[in-house]
Amino acid sequence: MRKKIAIIGGGFTGLACALSLVDQGFQVTIFEASDKCGGLAAGFLGNFKWKWSLESFYHHVFTNDKEIIQLAEKVNCPVQINSPVTSSYIDNQEIQLDSPLSLLRFSGISLGERVRMGLGLTVLKIIPDGLFLEKYQVVDFLPKLLGRGGYETIWKKLLTAKFGPFVKQVNMAWFWSRVAKRTQRLGYFEGGFGGLVEKMVESIERKGGKVRVNSEVRSFDFAQDDMLVNGERFEVVVMTVPAPIIKKMVPRIDFPKLDYLWGQTLILELSKKLIRGYWLNILEDKWPFLVVVEHTNMIDKKYYGGNVLVYLGNYLPEGDEQLEMTKEELLKIYSPFLKKINHGFKKNQVKGSYLFREPFAQPVFPINYSSRLPDMRTSIAGVYLANMSMVYPFDRGTNYAVKMGNEVAKAVIEDMKNR
Repeated sequence: MRKKIAIIGGGFTGLACALSLVDQGFQVTIFEASDKCGGLAAGFLGNFKWKWSLESFYHHVFTNDKEIIQLAEKVNCPVQINSPVTSSYIDNQEIQLDSPLSLLRFSGISLGERVRMGLGLTVLKIIPDGLFLEKYQVVDFLPKLLGRGGYETIWKKLLTAKFGPFVKQVNMAWFWSRVAKRTQRLGYFEGGFGGLVEKMVESIERKGGKVRVNSEVRSFDFAQDDMLVNGERFEVVVMTVPAPIIKKMVPRIDFPKLDYLWGQTLILELSKKLIRGYWLNILEDKWPFLVVVEHTNMIDKKYYGGNVLVYLGNYLPEGDEQLEMTKEELLKIYSPFLKKINHGFKKNQVKGSYLFREPFAQPVFPINYSSRLPDMRTSIAGVYLANMSMVYPFDRGTNYAVKMGNEVAKAVIEDMKNR
């Protein structure tokens, strides 16, 4: 008789785990609370003219994201590699800052400060494992490494805009991972990340697995050596949802306390382009959003009915007033700032808008977090953990979600063989 395994959460960690387990003949059921799988990378169709789905929250892969690229190849979902432009909005202009050469051309800091910042970033790029940096706070270490001028002009603004009240908690190993991992060339999947999710689900179900959407886990109990998920008996449970949700389900599981930020995107469907490049970091004080991502400057707008698609992205702490606003209220606040970015922007260019929010989108990793990092194998036999607070020191992202899904599946398979 095949072993029954429940996976709670249908994001990329849960899907990758399920694929590995059904390949080994296990009877797998995914419980996903929302109406579609994919987590923060879940796709939606804005209207009938769209040929491809779009992610609720902006996504791409780097060319060194081998785990998710290999998975995509496995389920026959081709990846497109592009070379989009990453820029920053500073001193009322859009400036390209995505290569050593563009950094040297940047006149916002002195030549000496540019050279120092470039050398510091190169050092971080070549360090094979930056976990040892976790004993330092970013706000203390980074000015010493990159120079005060570059830090104050660029990095302090980026960090403050992203982490807000938690910026002093962030450790330097997290920052190392962001620099070390980044590549100029970016990838995107045919049909969007939603297209990849569909093919993963198809593969799981074709091999006998079950994927249940709109299936929030409302009860989790123990019955002798098994677990009951919504009253159904399983020998193994893999929990991939955020730590605070796991803690509510199973209070016996001990997670280190972490602060989290909400993710929020207002997506605009426009008749005209807004920015020149793909990605625009906002390096100005007191702006209501931290990044502009013009998706159709990387992926052809023909897949989206010929319109321009732009994300206005934010990470927000619990209780932020923006989290209570409608998309119309947000657009009213954002519009004067969009006008600053592009003087030709007008509200009548907006043909559609979509608002998405998710809690626990960005964990805030404090110093020496590795000493508190929970193990995938819990103290409860048959219960495993794998979520985005555990990919540390790397940042949350689909590649590391897939990697973690593969790793927890390997642990389950090893333990089942030894039973």
